[in-house]
Amino acid sequence: MDMLPQYMKLLYQEILNVYKEAEDLLEKKGNTYRLCYAKETVKEYTRNILLEAKWVNERYIPTFEEHMFVAIVSVGYPLMIMLSYVHQDDLVTEDTFKWVSNYPPIFKASSLIFRLMDDIATRKDERERNHVASSVECYMKQYEVSEEHTHELFSKLIEDNWKVINKESLRPTHIPGPLLMSPINFVHVCDILYTGSDNFTHAGKEMIGYIKSLLVTPISV
Repeated sequence: MDMLPQYMKLLYQEILNVYKEAEDLLEKKGNTYRLCYAKETVKEYTRNILLEAKWVNERYIPTFEEHMFVAIVSVGYPLMIMLSYVHQDDLVTEDTFKWVSNYPPIFKASSLIFRLMDDIATRKDERERNHVASSVECYMKQYEVSEEHTHELFSKLIEDNWKVINKESLRPTHIPGPLLMSPINFVHVCDILYTGSDNFTHAGKEMIGYIKSLLVTPISV
């Protein structure tokens, strides 16, 4: 903690507090193993974010394959899905966390869809600031193709990975069906955030309406 700059200490302490509170709650149910998996996923996420920061500082543009290997983790979906299981009911077992830790196809497909849709929608804004090279830039540089061609290819990749998600969610598996909904629901968010424009950075009336309907406006009964 003492090695951190002052502006990071408060944030890091709050993260530690959250995990301590989670540990206390899980200990009462004998489920502290869940937090061990969550912590390892946070560490892996952080390592990949730091690698992207290194690329920015060195002005390094990785190959498309190298970029996607890191982006599947740094996009944050595996971390969010892992955390969504920590306090769930008895449907979640240690096998669930082992399954998540191995990045099954449905996780990789969800992460890839998010990364590609995000990069297509945000590339213009990100070029104007010091940001890690997007998947669009990496692909264009490596294969010497136009942005239009890259977008067409990425649209096909997104479609193909939706097929992977459909296949993985329908085939027999030892993972209970309700638990498969987390990666599916997370990737559905992409359509709201990045179809047509960057609604995450520039939230308009439609996005504000979604947020209000979810968190503010009561549901009529």
